[in-house]
Amino acid sequence: MKKLLIFIILIPLLSACSGTGSKIKPSITSSSNGNTNLYFTREGGFIGGGILAKIEVDGREIARLGTKESITHNVFSNYKVKVSGAGINGFTIGKDSAAGTSDGKNHFYIISVKQGLFSMSFKISETTESGFNQSN
Repeated sequence: MKKLLIFIILIPLLSACSGTGSKIKPSITSSSNGNTNLYFTREGGFIGGGILAKIEVDGREIARLGTKESITHNVFSNYKVKVSGAGINGFTIGKDSAAGTSDGKNHFYIISVKQGLFSMSFKISETTESGFNQSN
């Protein structure tokens, strides 16, 4: 009975660390059809490493990123991005958001963890293509 209880507790904790993004950065392409490409990457680090970053674009979840994971998403109109915690420990971390216009260009975002004295929160920052490629 004791082994079963340990097993039931360990499964959610271990599965909370794996994200839906890719460890390989996506190739950057120019948009030829007028759509806007959004590129997201999450920085690596020890703080907040066990908490997945849930990324929502216009209220729809597109990914749950672990540390050093990346994802791409296309939008056709103005958009709003929200980053919050996911998984079993997700409620312990604060949220952040950003907005942008669909101008047919590429937009690059880096997700990091900001730590306070007794709190931590996700931070989303827009960057350039070279800043995106240099992150992690």
